[in-house]
Amino acid sequence: MALPNFDSSKILSKSDITKPALSTEMARHMIPLMNGRHFLDLTAADIWGQQWPLRYYTRPNGNRICPVFTTGWHQYVEAKGVRVGDQLIFSGHQVAGADGELEMRYMIRVTRPGPVTFNREPVPLDVEYLA
Repeated sequence: MALPNFDSSKILSKSDITKPALSTEMARHMIPLMNGRHFLDLTAADIWGQQWPLRYYTRPNGNRICPVFTTGWHQYVEAKGVRVGDQLIFSGHQVAGADGELEMRYMIRVTRPGPVTFNREPVPLDVEYLA
């Protein structure tokens, strides 16, 4: 099944540090992969290629979808030193797997305005460079 690639980003709030509210744009992409369930276990790679298991969750039987990451998010936050005001960037891209079948690959990164500026604007850097 061919699915469109997507990129989603948001500035993290205090509540996002414990359970990030994700975009409905992302939900439109994920729902077909959930096969009628209200969650999807996936693995997202960071810029170093490290794999992060995450659970994408939507509220069952609710009028509002309210997608969030649950399982695995706290470990990512702790390991990367994620904090309020950082920008979460999550993307999904379809690639050919080892067997030739299409599969989704997910990428996750968090950026923060760094000490370097360009045209008087802070240049966002991956949080790993700012630790």
